[in-house]
Amino acid sequence: MKYILSLLLLVGAVHGDEIVDALQQHYVDRDELDAKKLNDASTAGILQMLGAGAKLLSTAEAVSNSTVVIPTKTLTDEPLARVEVVQPDIGYIRLTDVTPETPLALDTELKKFADAKVTGYILDLRFANGTNYSAAATVASRFLQPGTVVFTLKQSTGEPQVFRTTAVPQTLASELGSAPLMLLVNGHTRGSAEVLVGALRAQERGIVIGGPTAGLPVAWKDVQLSGDRVLRLATAKISFPHGGATFPGGLIPDIMVKIDPKTEHAAVFNLQTNVTLTASLAPRVKKKGYSEAELVRAFRGERIESPGLTLEAESELGANPMALGATAAESESEPVRDIVLQRAVDILKGIRVLLSWQ
Repeated sequence: MKYILSLLLLVGAVHGDEIVDALQQHYVDRDELDAKKLNDASTAGILQMLGAGAKLLSTAEAVSNSTVVIPTKTLTDEPLARVEVVQPDIGYIRLTDVTPETPLALDTELKKFADAKVTGYILDLRFANGTNYSAAATVASRFLQPGTVVFTLKQSTGEPQVFRTTAVPQTLASELGSAPLMLLVNGHTRGSAEVLVGALRAQERGIVIGGPTAGLPVAWKDVQLSGDRVLRLATAKISFPHGGATFPGGLIPDIMVKIDPKTEHAAVFNLQTNVTLTASLAPRVKKKGYSEAELVRAFRGERIESPGLTLEAESELGANPMALGATAAESESEPVRDIVLQRAVDILKGIRVLLSWQ
């Protein structure tokens, strides 16, 4: 059947009836080519061609796996999850959802960054969502000239809706339009957060770092079919000027960073509030203690072989074996867990050095 499917896809619907007639008359196993099999093969070919744009589900699957459509109300999550200056002069903001409240909350923090003489910015949109596309255009306005076409919402019916940037408050620093900007993303960057990244990147206004984004359409529609089946179709998508779209392939970062999903989730969500990002990115030293047998030998005054134990430490240890943990511990550096953020910080520091040479 896969050879029949390939033929139908290759030649196209114009010759579909002729192909079916020829197969039913001359194919060696034409007895197997009943109408249902041919119809199933055609359907499978169409679904394969559309990829993520169409899914055939059972009614139960459609109910249990409902999807987001164009919203009628805003989300209630806090738009900003973490705001901080990564020393000495990098402004970091992690967004959770791009909602109508996001621009105002963002303006407040950007004003503080200006007062702190921030020279580079990081927008962390990993695990960020949102279903308000006007808000995405408004956030993009903070980093682009007003009146810029940033993206177009194309729906299966009706005219495409074009989104442009707007004028921003005068309290914001004028350098926002040119300061280095890093955009952090992963496979959970979706919705209006994904669109925001694509809009800024399409205007060459930001370096995208991390993993490919979700690549979901803006809206779906479920069409009830016979036989307890539901056809779920993509009915709206976002496209950007000069080509490109979030659906169906998602956004491919400018700088790909491979990181274990569990490690990244823990690095983003489990960082304690009393630990600064600056501290979390600093090299950490893991101390290695001694075994019980080594402790016994130390109390007996016997020599302990250790590459990290100096003569001075050995002397002190002989006089005071309890100092073992403080003076004789071996250590090794642990890698930074959030390597995506680390890469963004390193790039911004490198840009700062290059600019200082000019």
